[in-house]
Amino acid sequence: MRVEESVLPGVGRKFTITVRSGDRLVIVIHHSGSRELQYFEQGSLDEPSAVLDLTDEEARELGAILGGVLFTPQAIGDTQTKLAQDTIEWVKLNPGAPCIGRTARELHEQGAHLLAVLREGEALIPNPPPELSLRVGDTLVVAGPRGAVERLRKQMTG
Repeated sequence: MRVEESVLPGVGRKFTITVRSGDRLVIVIHHSGSRELQYFEQGSLDEPSAVLDLTDEEARELGAILGGVLFTPQAIGDTQTKLAQDTIEWVKLNPGAPCIGRTARELHEQGAHLLAVLREGEALIPNPPPELSLRVGDTLVVAGPRGAVERLRKQMTG
């Protein structure tokens, strides 16, 4: 897979992803937060075969699905060995947790990633924006190498 990034002045950024088959996916992220996905079949340079416009929320939900937050397929062979070194944990923030009131941006641990926030009575917040303030009762979905995830969990819960 090859990814190319370019700045679109006054619009946002464009990412062109070419996959093994030669097909391309062009993603334009507008300053407004909306996303435009364009699918080009191998060899097609002019007009996309399909175009999809997404809101910021829809794009984050799609990212969570593609990233395996909502469902992770059964791994086989070498992939299973690699995944055994990594983990995904759901960390519930109880009253008194040190990260309550902090933003997602403030949570950082080399190698560990905050994939999503589950809030009771609200829709899943995939790929939480950096300014999202963490609340009592939030369940954070964290992934990465086991040691990094454990260090981040300790940072969040004390």
